[in-house]
Amino acid sequence: MPVVSSVPANSTLAITGRTGRVLTFPNGVFLAPMEGVTDPVFRDLVIALGGVGGAITEFIRISVSAMSAKVVKRYLGPPRDDTPVGVQFMAADEQHLPASIAAAERVGAPWIDLNFGCPVPVVFNKCAGSALLGKPEVLARIVRAAVQSTSLPVSAKIRVGIDAPTRLREIVAAVVEAGAAMLTVHARLRCQPYTHPATWEWLAIAREERDRQTRRIPLIGNGGVDEPSDVPRLLRETGCDGVMIGRAALADPWIFAQAAGASAPTLAQAADFALRYAAAVEAVRGRRGSLAKLKQLVRYYRAGGIFADAEDQRTQLLRCADLDAVRAWFTARTQGMA
Repeated sequence: MPVVSSVPANSTLAITGRTGRVLTFPNGVFLAPMEGVTDPVFRDLVIALGGVGGAITEFIRISVSAMSAKVVKRYLGPPRDDTPVGVQFMAADEQHLPASIAAAERVGAPWIDLNFGCPVPVVFNKCAGSALLGKPEVLARIVRAAVQSTSLPVSAKIRVGIDAPTRLREIVAAVVEAGAAMLTVHARLRCQPYTHPATWEWLAIAREERDRQTRRIPLIGNGGVDEPSDVPRLLRETGCDGVMIGRAALADPWIFAQAAGASAPTLAQAADFALRYAAAVEAVRGRRGSLAKLKQLVRYYRAGGIFADAEDQRTQLLRCADLDAVRAWFTARTQGMA
């Protein structure tokens, strides 16, 4: 594969909290929060490959009580000096949000992100996540409460709407006016699955509305970034200030490094990453957890062309119940025995 030329997102990107506290990212390409995927183990391994400007934890759902510092630390992991990792909260109202944010501050969170995009029914039916896209006034109240409770920058992540993008401009304006330091827009509706093509034209609309506000905050585009070349294309076509990458990072963890100009990984490097991932997960979750996570990677993995012309072997690995056998398959590929 050819080397992808450097993109504007190689430049630093900064966000500012209510009291003027500034957080600077080394670039504007972010690893998206993905439940069940972007735990500290996966995040750290991907960040180590290079090119990640920032990352966000899996969402921490606030319901009947505030989150403790112990719980937040489990999601956040050790604070990083190189690549900021924000803590993402999801709540249906602001009641326990300030105390949860205070807990995040105590364990070293550099910024707070609010989830208004989760589409799953169990969340939506409890008036949280993407359900609040239909209630911009409540969404704004939650953002405002978060901003007023901390000196840390507060960002928000949304989808463009529930069944239609008709309130997108209203939502963007509400987020900005409530004091958010950054906004990420996922270019799909709540009713659209991840397999549905993202509509980048909606990102351009969000950027137009952002530009109309008296406060100009960074706008991050998310959705439909499958290849390194999609990063500069999204920036060019939408006018966004940065890009957030989700599932493509599971398929090819080198997508960030390649977007910054690095070469694609070799088959041996891709196999080695899988082995290191399995070992790191086993140290935290044991053999069963390691097998489950490794098979999750196998399901999407394409780095280094590792399953090119070998989809039958991918299927066999997904059906395998023996961690050592799956590891042996990857080990063979680190030794050129494919």
